[in-house]
Amino acid sequence: MKVLALTGTRADWGLLVPVLNLLRDDDRFDLQIAATGQHLMAGSCSLKAIAADGHRVDHLVEMGLGCDDSTVALARGMGAATAGLGAVLAFSRPDLLMVLGDRYEILAAALAAVVARVPIAHIFGGDVTEGAIDDSIRHALTKLGALHFPSNAESAARIMQMGEDPLRVHCVGSTGIDRILALEPMERDRFFTSVGIAPRTKNFLITFHPATLSDDSTAQAQAMLDALDAFPEVGLIFTGSNADPGAREIDALIEAYVAGRDGAVFHTSLGSRRYFSALTHCDLVIGNSSSGVMEAPSFRLPTVNIGDRQARRPRAASVIDCDPIPSAIYNAIRAGLARDRTNVENPYGDGHAAERIVAVLAAVNACQTLVRKSFVDLPR
Repeated sequence: MKVLALTGTRADWGLLVPVLNLLRDDDRFDLQIAATGQHLMAGSCSLKAIAADGHRVDHLVEMGLGCDDSTVALARGMGAATAGLGAVLAFSRPDLLMVLGDRYEILAAALAAVVARVPIAHIFGGDVTEGAIDDSIRHALTKLGALHFPSNAESAARIMQMGEDPLRVHCVGSTGIDRILALEPMERDRFFTSVGIAPRTKNFLITFHPATLSDDSTAQAQAMLDALDAFPEVGLIFTGSNADPGAREIDALIEAYVAGRDGAVFHTSLGSRRYFSALTHCDLVIGNSSSGVMEAPSFRLPTVNIGDRQARRPRAASVIDCDPIPSAIYNAIRAGLARDRTNVENPYGDGHAAERIVAVLAAVNACQTLVRKSFVDLPR
């Protein structure tokens, strides 16, 4: 089977790697990789991270994303992604397109696969995150997809509720857990040296993305920074936002904050190993990233989840939700530092998701039969 895997950001790459490692090393599969979106933006180092993970990018799908992150620019880029992947599909002629998650560039590219009659395998469908446009994009990808690999039982049920054939819905767990178990974290002193900060008694990892259904994402980020002012003794490690509308403004706000505070650093991306090392060596995760909900619990690390960007995702007991106002964020940070995390269980699987996905793919006799879908009605 010839599989074309599409990646658009450093985040979806880290989650795809466990599956791609198995496909690369399995003679039953011919794997190719296409990169688009944030990978090709000026200053991005994620293509080097892909190479460092032992993979080769076979196709670059340029979207023309630059300094302009307006909705007009992103819509223009989505058109380029559809056309670009259409050309890749015509040249490569894969049996299957593999995509993950809920990004606009992935949706645009998936449309090209639909008209080219290339079946789509979709990982992480069925989730609900009501505070972002990702929710609608994710559900649209479900309806475009032919094989579904949700990370939890609730998401699997939603996919079937959308009329997808239960025989094509495989609840596998999160590949993020696979990635955690496969990566050896850096030793503590080496990690802090690598990010350019001296470790303090307490250290926070902070990732804040635009809440794309809100008009006040920058104000929410400022509220987070105002709350952090109450913890001057803490070391702060910030990572950059996704390539969403408002991301550059948020990153600029955070970079200015870091410039005026001792013991704080900003990195556009830490890369997978350093990011998971941060989860190992920090005392708290703060922000609104899915990693705080899905990966951090595996480290028994408390998460302060700000606002509604991750609304309705299943949560471990280590996740503390709060409103995006300074007082609520401050109280959540205090609660997180005091939280007992000895019995935290991650609801997103056991670290064998990639094996399950590859087993399903290997059992497909003819990929072209997946193109034809039937809407399965719920029992009346």
